Amino acid sequence: MTDQPSAKPADFIYEDTGAAAPLVYFDIVGAYGVMNGAVEIELATRILVPKTDGSTEVKFLSSSRLRCSANAAINLRNGLDAALKMLEQPQANPVAIAAGKLN
Repeated sequence: MTDQPSAKPADFIYEDTGAAAPLVYFDIVGAYGVMNGAVEIELATRILVPKTDGSTEVKFLSSSRLRCSANAAINLRNGLDAALKMLEQPQANPVAIAAGKLN
């Protein structure tokens, strides 16, 4: 079985909106499902809640809700897979690590 060459992604216009787009940070996928053909993903962020006895309690708060088509979910998965693959590659320059890596 031979590897098929990857198809060239469709050309699209990307408009950078600067700081207008929200930044979403999350620690876990709290839940996921589908409804009426739309993919639903709940993202959650870990928080520490101080208690009166000096201890802390770990909780998770919903930080974002993703709703998208199946095609958009596939694009998201492909983007995540590509970003994770970048993490597997050894970094030669420590300064470049601090600056990050973009496609």
